[in-house]
Amino acid sequence: MTAPILSVIVISYRKGELLETCLLSAQAALRQVAGETELILVLNGASPDEHVVSEKLVASIDVVYEPENIGFAPAVVEGVRRSKSEWIALLNDDALADPQLFASMLAVGSSASDIGSVAAQMRFFDRPEMLNSAGVEVDRLGVAYDRLLGAPVGESETEPTEVFGASGGAAMYRRTMLDEIGGFDESFFAYLEDVDVAWRARMRGWRCLYAPDAIVKHHHSATLGHGSSRKYFLVGRNRVRLLAKNASTAQLRRYMPWILAQDLAYVSFIALSQLTLAPLLGRLTGLREWRRYRRAGAAGRREIPLSRASGLRAARRRQKVWLKKAL
Repeated sequence: MTAPILSVIVISYRKGELLETCLLSAQAALRQVAGETELILVLNGASPDEHVVSEKLVASIDVVYEPENIGFAPAVVEGVRRSKSEWIALLNDDALADPQLFASMLAVGSSASDIGSVAAQMRFFDRPEMLNSAGVEVDRLGVAYDRLLGAPVGESETEPTEVFGASGGAAMYRRTMLDEIGGFDESFFAYLEDVDVAWRARMRGWRCLYAPDAIVKHHHSATLGHGSSRKYFLVGRNRVRLLAKNASTAQLRRYMPWILAQDLAYVSFIALSQLTLAPLLGRLTGLREWRRYRRAGAAGRREIPLSRASGLRAARRRQKVWLKKAL
């Protein structure tokens, strides 16, 4: 049997109709790919006895049942382990794939041997004229953010463009690259695991291209909700883990006062506006693990170019977009 050229992995946790719509769109997009493909569904917190999606769909895809919610990152690791192709795509279970999504991503990814990942153009489902993500960037303070978040689609580049990394909501990865960097870090559970992959890949010389013709419409944060305390905690903890693993010593020495000032301002703002200390508690948890994660990233760590710090005003603009979409 010929090995597939593309494996698509969907991780889901109790999405119901959103999941079924996502899978049907993924299957339609896979039919546009020339060659063998496979679709793998990892169901967190589910058993074969539950009818999460229709029996017809279950029969046509590879389904992995995880009795507990093991998290996004560990489920990706399991999906990658079961996959058989050189190219591996991730698609959020609350996303709708354009028919040309995977064909466009494969064309961009195959254009050069040092391309380790491809970022799709993600649009908000209920406002498809507005961009959700055009790849991710990381600034000198270690702040990760979606490129062009909230911008009109017309402001996107029209040709493939190099970016820092891909959002795991709609991304394609070269298996060779994942194997070289050690794959996804399961300990992140959820959030910023895609940025961690992107940072480690860039330190190894791999590039990521944004493919503007690869389009996905996304119901943002349909699992935990953008302003949930659980998400605030995980993002805060994983932000510290991300810095500990990947930030160079020179970067930390140069920017630590501003990193601390920005985080203090952010946790104070969320505490006052959202009445939760979850961002602070997450960061404190991450700080207690600092040495362990610093050692874990030591072997591959080196200084690479990062974007200029966008500042609190830009962070506030991004927050307004997220909160508006959560309403």
